[in-house]
Amino acid sequence: MLFEAAAGGEFLHATAALHSLVHKLGYQDVILDFSETERLWPEFMLPLVTMCRLYRQENIDFQIIEPRDTQAARILSNTNWAHIIQPEKFESKSAFNKNHLSVRQYFTPDEHHDAVDASLELILHKARGLDHDRLKALEWALNEICDNVLNHAQSAIGGLMQVATFPARQRVEFFVADAGITIPRSLRQSHPELGGDSEALRAAVEEGVTRDRVSNQGNGLYGTFRCCEVSGGAFEIVTGMVSLQFKPGKYGRDLVVRRNAIPYSGTYVRASIGYDYDRLLEEALVFRGKRHDPSFGYLERVYQPSGDTIHFDVAGEVKSFGTRASGAAARTKVENLMNGYTTPVEFNFGSVRLISSSFADEVFGKLFEALGPIRFGQLCHFKNVDSTVQGLIDRAIAQRLKG
Repeated sequence: MLFEAAAGGEFLHATAALHSLVHKLGYQDVILDFSETERLWPEFMLPLVTMCRLYRQENIDFQIIEPRDTQAARILSNTNWAHIIQPEKFESKSAFNKNHLSVRQYFTPDEHHDAVDASLELILHKARGLDHDRLKALEWALNEICDNVLNHAQSAIGGLMQVATFPARQRVEFFVADAGITIPRSLRQSHPELGGDSEALRAAVEEGVTRDRVSNQGNGLYGTFRCCEVSGGAFEIVTGMVSLQFKPGKYGRDLVVRRNAIPYSGTYVRASIGYDYDRLLEEALVFRGKRHDPSFGYLERVYQPSGDTIHFDVAGEVKSFGTRASGAAARTKVENLMNGYTTPVEFNFGSVRLISSSFADEVFGKLFEALGPIRFGQLCHFKNVDSTVQGLIDRAIAQRLKG
């Protein structure tokens, strides 16, 4: 298969071509030729690599011809797309990149939660201006669409998920795909009155609709869609023979559901959420007329295990102490954890014995400037600080005081 310069947009033609090569023409060895590709997008690549992973279970071998364009080749590898397709040649890149979380495949609840936690770490580093409520909403939405795979899809390859952040547009996008039984087929197991696939898919994003009332409330897709809708984002599902799409500004508040000419052997979900909307949790997660406030989420588990103070292990949180860029990423995370400069942070320096002046200024000098001396003293506490490190922090603050 030869891919064009831009591997983006409609993926169904690519997955249909794969199906034809494997199941109609009977090929056991498939070459995916990206040599001419210059740009790749997750909305095209994730469904494609999901199908490749499925066919690998049928003993189909894949070979990748990498893009000639060096940046495209790097993206193909760093996103984990290449590893999912051809793990014999490409090593796993499970650690997150600068703005995006590499594809994670998950089969178990533990793997699912690890992937979500890694996604939240990425968001905390890149999404400036978050408060705790908005992070809760993002965590809830990602958890729900990933959990649907384990609870309903019956996918032989589990689920594949990816997260991309767009700081300039204040957007985060979640992508989840599986090779399971499709949403309409799953939902009709308990709702036989939903005759057509289009009717079933539309019902899947309505409040309270679920396959299993005993273990689920039926608000996963609905709540995730609402996060997209109220924040001015986009929402898309492709499953079996049908697809659902919401694009604000083009369709208003209406969902468009259509029957596709080409089937997809599973389910693909894309959720684009604007994290700049300050009423995200309050307006999106409202079920049966009551606001839902998720309890004991990622922040409480990891950073606030006891009391309200954020516990920030500097050595564990920061990979490099030598540059202003690494300081900027650390400060973004700290400011998000401070919940609009209202929550105190304890910085435990532990084994850290040296930081650069630029790092000290980027984190603590700018925090001091933003908070002022009184609030800085109230909210920023230091533990196990080496005298040299303390001197560098004090010097950065003193320079900020001088202007």
